Amino acid sequence: MAAAADEVWASAVDDALVRLVDRAGVDVAFGARALPGEQCVVISRLRGARTTALQDLVVRSGTGLGGKAMALRRPVTVTDYLHAREISHHYDRPVAREGLHAILAVPLLTAGQVTGVLYAGLRQRLEFGERMQRLAMSLAGEVRQRMAAAQQPPAVHLRLREACRDLERVIARVHDPAVRAELEAVRRRLAAETRPAAPPAAGRLSRREHEALSHAAQGLPNAEIAARMGLTPGTVKAYLRSVMRKLGCRNRMEAVNRARALGYPL
Repeated sequence: MAAAADEVWASAVDDALVRLVDRAGVDVAFGARALPGEQCVVISRLRGARTTALQDLVVRSGTGLGGKAMALRRPVTVTDYLHAREISHHYDRPVAREGLHAILAVPLLTAGQVTGVLYAGLRQRLEFGERMQRLAMSLAGEVRQRMAAAQQPPAVHLRLREACRDLERVIARVHDPAVRAELEAVRRRLAAETRPAAPPAAGRLSRREHEALSHAAQGLPNAEIAARMGLTPGTVKAYLRSVMRKLGCRNRMEAVNRARALGYPL
């Protein structure tokens, strides 16, 4: 099972790296995976690298750019890594050997936990535009979704779902109101065991807010989101502002990551 999960992760990350380097035009892209039980990730998948300096590099939470993204659980970027004041400089040597300046780090989150980091790097001192940041964030979400899809529900959950369906058929044939009510209460308890926990009320999004955020997670601008939802761009902007307020986020990238951590499908 672990080997299969490793293969799915490697394939999902490699696909993301291809899109970043071959299609989006970044110079280097690399992926790091969290070590079980440790507050660190290991860089193991690379595309566009000229050296092996970053291969198998261990990045600890809170250190460097990727470690900062892990600690904050949100994307972080710098335009001049070696001289950036907002990060520590534990990994300057391998970064310098690879010739990187601008780097973007996006944490991979599963159930609120950091399971890896997706990086994009440039060999020039340039800012990553919002569109590139949205793309990297969207690709990180795709990696998370592929990992989640590969993890089949436990057999006990499958049996519980089957039992719920069987119980529904039995309840439909019961005429005694008291017995029917008792059986329905049992069915609801069983069904609750097969559902993921609902997001906390403080961060609960409306249907339209969730829909707008789902489009934003794909990197779409407000105008295109508005066209898809049949709204004005101003209304979409208002929805996304409401989402950020509810989730306590400063921008849509943070909001998408926070919503995913809370269990919203995006």
